[in-house]
Amino acid sequence: MGAYSYTTVTVEPDGSARITVHMHPDDSLSVLCGSGRDRAQISFTHAGADVIITPTDPNSPTAGDVQVARQLAESFATYAAEVERLHALITNTAA
Repeated sequence: MGAYSYTTVTVEPDGSARITVHMHPDDSLSVLCGSGRDRAQISFTHAGADVIITPTDPNSPTAGDVQVARQLAESFATYAAEVERLHALITNTAA
């Protein structure tokens, strides 16, 4: 299974919609997050899928925005640790 990204849009009978973006990236994944600017945002781009995360008001974040940013940081740290753990298991099993 190679790298790919796709987006699914599901519309329910009541008209409500759910959009899901799946990214299974390779080295072509672009993650951009500038610092020292007048706005905060992070963006992910891969295989035609773009995801941009910003505070509610990118120029004036609230305490809630700070909490969300910290949750994202914790989740990405957990994700990195899990990927590393699983990679180590596979590497050790193959050796």
